[in-house]
Amino acid sequence: MKGMRKILLVSLFVLFLCPAGAVRVSGTAAEYAGRSFVFFTHSDPVTRSPLPIFTLSIGHDGNFSGSVEVTSPVYCFADFGIFRGRFFLEPGKEVTLHLPPLREKSFEESKNPYFEPVEIWLKTGDGGTGELTNLISRFDTRLFRLTDKYFNQLYHRQMKSYADTINRYMEGEFGNFKDPLFREHFRVRMAALEADVMRAGREKMAANLKDLPAEAWSRPAFTDFLNRLYVNTLSTESKSPAGASLRLWVARENLTELKNWTARFTAAPSPLADVILLKLLYDAWYSGEFSKNGIRKMVASAYFSSHNMKEVRDMASMVSEKITFLQPGTTAPEICLPSGEDRTWCTRSNTSSYLYLLFADLEIPVCQEQVKYLKTLVEKTGKDVQVVVVASPSSRINVMEFMSRHQVPGIVVTDTPGLEAGKLYKVRSYPSAFLLDSQHRVVLAPARTPLDGFEFQFEDLKKK
Repeated sequence: MKGMRKILLVSLFVLFLCPAGAVRVSGTAAEYAGRSFVFFTHSDPVTRSPLPIFTLSIGHDGNFSGSVEVTSPVYCFADFGIFRGRFFLEPGKEVTLHLPPLREKSFEESKNPYFEPVEIWLKTGDGGTGELTNLISRFDTRLFRLTDKYFNQLYHRQMKSYADTINRYMEGEFGNFKDPLFREHFRVRMAALEADVMRAGREKMAANLKDLPAEAWSRPAFTDFLNRLYVNTLSTESKSPAGASLRLWVARENLTELKNWTARFTAAPSPLADVILLKLLYDAWYSGEFSKNGIRKMVASAYFSSHNMKEVRDMASMVSEKITFLQPGTTAPEICLPSGEDRTWCTRSNTSSYLYLLFADLEIPVCQEQVKYLKTLVEKTGKDVQVVVVASPSSRINVMEFMSRHQVPGIVVTDTPGLEAGKLYKVRSYPSAFLLDSQHRVVLAPARTPLDGFEFQFEDLKKK
């Protein structure tokens, strides 16, 4: 998390008073009275890790206001039930923000780890195109309608003439708007459309964006472009006859050959080619098809850590931090949570040889069965393992009563209402398990869950 904090402190200074020159955000949203929402931005276009920008607290009368100081336009977003509302903070401007209608997640949606919110641009001011967010919203809506209208010609028949026609339509409708950030958004969106309809050489479209300023890399148009063109590229290209050397270069940590290949493949010069290479290595890590040790060393190499562009150095740091998080041998973050009877228990107080952390949501039936099986699991693993259940808070189930009734062994702590401990361990789905050693270092992440055979995994571990 240190890399994330560093980027946040360098790039943004967030205030909760109202200093001169700050962006003031205000509005009324009676449906959300009494709630608070954290707005984030993306740390970089590769990991897209969320960095908090400011918190919007809505009074019991439905009114809200806050102040944020920024030095350049900043894209930010927050989740409102099923919606993800997005807008741009522009230095020195006041923003009247209109939140989306209240539409809470259903029980099933709230428990679905793969649920994706509906992304919308928030309306600002009176909704006119004089404000950047409204202009981009109108542009994206119009572009979506045209690409939907000509879907077959664009995506099935790959007729470039239709992409050119759409470009002319969009230029005719939006050509008079000269805001630099909007023109950048326009340009990147149209480059993505052109790449979509190219039969060959689409990967070289990035060369047309080589003069984009570095601050544009984390804005949504470019992050979408980067992901659409280069998602899992190393995996795909390594399976072609011409790409047989890619796995070998990664395994041998041959960054020079990979840099040269990326430059040829994309026709993009540095630093843009370096951004793309970080994206390729990041996806390759998660594909499981390449040497993770090779990727880790290349991302942490002097080439990236000493790069002449700060944005590339920070990006490499974020990638390195994310791919090494909870890797075997690293120190896991400490958890301190209430364990009942006004007591707080911290994971570093463990004195056993191993600490087995099980994150469970007892409102999910399968989690109940996993937790019940802990009694048998403890009998099979012995006293070397301290079992800790991190239970999600629930208004439907009395967690402590459930544990007592089913004689669940170990220590039971309850996560915060915002599931901060789950977020700290980046738990996406429940149940999830982790095994730490007596020094709080990661042994298995993830470990198998109780019903998935953790006791057998643990026996194999002890034999090594």
